[in-house]
Amino acid sequence: MGVSWVFEAEQTAKSVERILEGIGAELMGQFQVDVIPYNPATPSTDYATNIVMHHSKCPQSTFSICPKTDFRVSPKAVCDRGFDLILGKLAGGLVIDNAGKIEINGNEYNIHSDWTVRVGTATQGTTVKGVVVEVEYDPTVIIVQCREMMAEFIKQVFNKYHETQPEIFKITEKPERYSTLDTMWQYLQIAAKLRKKT
Repeated sequence: MGVSWVFEAEQTAKSVERILEGIGAELMGQFQVDVIPYNPATPSTDYATNIVMHHSKCPQSTFSICPKTDFRVSPKAVCDRGFDLILGKLAGGLVIDNAGKIEINGNEYNIHSDWTVRVGTATQGTTVKGVVVEVEYDPTVIIVQCREMMAEFIKQVFNKYHETQPEIFKITEKPERYSTLDTMWQYLQIAAKLRKKT
């Protein structure tokens, strides 16, 4: 996994896919991301909602984040899929919020070997909430090495979205390693916005 930039697109998934196919992208398969809130059984300001996420690129992993004010201070973990089974046993403390679950399903494209672009339709239950695009630059895991190039790629391909960089791009000035949790944080933030859409 390289460095990813996730954003909500204003176009339909088909429109985005046509843009990608127009620049020579090859369809590689499908992808799925889900974002599932687990709320405290009794409302409390002491305990935060735990967000459990899965990404088809990491099929044996579960990502868990308790969102706070920003990424750096939010408790987070990467677990194996057995974590989902443990959550079921914690029903006395954490209750799954099925109504708040966001699923993103779509297609994965490869562009000139170095770029992977995932385009998916986000749904909450049976309601379509929007289109989410993940642009991944595969050759590096260091944000400062590729963030300007990624902004240029997004500007050239989509002619927009390049000015709203992900939070992790803005707060990283040193050559730190990017991880899948950074990608999942971006999906979490987008899912929170999508839930509020009517």
